[in-house]
Amino acid sequence: MPPRAQHSSGLAPRRTYRAKRRHGRLWAAAAGLAGLVAVAVVLLSSGGSCSPAPTTAPLRRITVGTGATIVLRGSPAERRRVVVLLHGWKLLGPEAYRRWSEHLARLGSIVILPRYQTATAQDTSAVLANAKVGIRAALDRLRLRPSSLVVAGHSAGAALAADYAATAADAGLPAPAAVFAVYPGRAIRDNPPIPESDASLIAADTRIVVLAGASDDVVGEGPARELVAAATGVQPERRDFVVVDAPGADKHFDPVLDGRPVRREIWRRLDRLVTAASRERPSG
Repeated sequence: MPPRAQHSSGLAPRRTYRAKRRHGRLWAAAAGLAGLVAVAVVLLSSGGSCSPAPTTAPLRRITVGTGATIVLRGSPAERRRVVVLLHGWKLLGPEAYRRWSEHLARLGSIVILPRYQTATAQDTSAVLANAKVGIRAALDRLRLRPSSLVVAGHSAGAALAADYAATAADAGLPAPAAVFAVYPGRAIRDNPPIPESDASLIAADTRIVVLAGASDDVVGEGPARELVAAATGVQPERRDFVVVDAPGADKHFDPVLDGRPVRREIWRRLDRLVTAASRERPSG
């Protein structure tokens, strides 16, 4: 703070005026700095992306039969961006990805978690159709026309995310603007492999981000590399392959956790992709 002006001479009023002016400039600068800090806090809390600031409305969870769970904030009647989050093999129900889905909802997305299998029904040939049934039911329940749609998944769900992108349009469902596949795999342990859709049918302007875990001893890096290579209809510069080597995020089942490495290496990447996709190619 500038020194208080002394009133011991005839010049005191003038010095007081200058001091007040300097004082005002300092306060203006401090206010500007505080504004920048506030913006930085918002960006950091959203994973470093340019996503809208979280709203104050409470989270809502809507169960749609046995086929899907919806997580959202605010009114579903609005034209909103949608993230479809497909679970890993036998990671049933929305609980395994509760915190991730709630994080996405807080940033403004409507999150759909389809359930493509049950504890007793493990027919791999039916899982893609089951996922589509859940997605369609969720969209119908909300009477929602997405402003943009990103399909994401983990493990078997990551492989299904690519399958959805290749087949959604023919099924009368919204084609995704982006695919986010985390540690994809079609043959998980001793389970029969999930049938593969033709990834070359994914639209050319789709963004694809595929992650492989450096310490993944369940599926390894091979399926992730193969997925990126198979999407030949997508422009090469829109296909990204990333190896995650950060401890705490580099093993196959780490994405189910919500520790700092997972938030930094996985959540933030999806946050940025959702924001970019909503700006580039809104769904019709």
